[in-house]
Amino acid sequence: MKKLNSDITSVEVLTSDVYRVRLHLPAAGTEAVNFHAGQYLDLFLPDGRKASFSIASAPDQGRDLELHIRRMPDSEMSCAVMDYLQHNKTVELELPKGNCWLDASGLAPESRLVFAAASTGFSQIKSMVEHLLANQVMNHIRIYWGARDARDLYHLALPEQWAREHANVHFVPVVSEPELSPDWIGRTGVLPQAILEDLDHFEDTQIYASGSPAMVYALLDACEAHGMVESQLHSDVFAYAPRPGKG
Repeated sequence: MKKLNSDITSVEVLTSDVYRVRLHLPAAGTEAVNFHAGQYLDLFLPDGRKASFSIASAPDQGRDLELHIRRMPDSEMSCAVMDYLQHNKTVELELPKGNCWLDASGLAPESRLVFAAASTGFSQIKSMVEHLLANQVMNHIRIYWGARDARDLYHLALPEQWAREHANVHFVPVVSEPELSPDWIGRTGVLPQAILEDLDHFEDTQIYASGSPAMVYALLDACEAHGMVESQLHSDVFAYAPRPGKG
């Protein structure tokens, strides 16, 4: 893990509050790009404050990195980060970080992979899935992406494309408050409910979850109640927001 300066290549608006930030690491930073799919980085502001973001790009994409950042008006830090990225050419990073990751070369061929993302948690899942597809993994892959409002599924066309182009990929978007999206005709409810409706067993299954602690622990409890063991569910939440008595 090391600190380095990265070029800010572009800042693109995806929705009213979600931005895609593209970064390019200098040649001297090549070693630091040896991250695993699913890891994250710390981004530093000039005053020393830092924020953590999942790396949305796969490690197979060289020195180009992608982040998905939600600007929240009531969060001074998220506003400061976006203001800095939109008005500067370089930013200081530290990477790689995080223990919730996967490596295509280490997968058992019989493993079923389930990805559960809430809101911008999709960025971590995107890195993992693109890594698997780049390495032509044939494991069965199920992707669940949940949001309150369909408009928060800010990159919907991409996982839909994965599912069209790869027979082993199945994608399920889920909206929890359909009254906010009157034109939505897809699945409704919460992620744990949607996953349990589709999976009748957890044998040879690994679940990767990216979202709030509340979502991840709700998913853990729901799946454990149906026969899954805790070691089958992987999330950074277990490290940064452990349950009392499990830290």
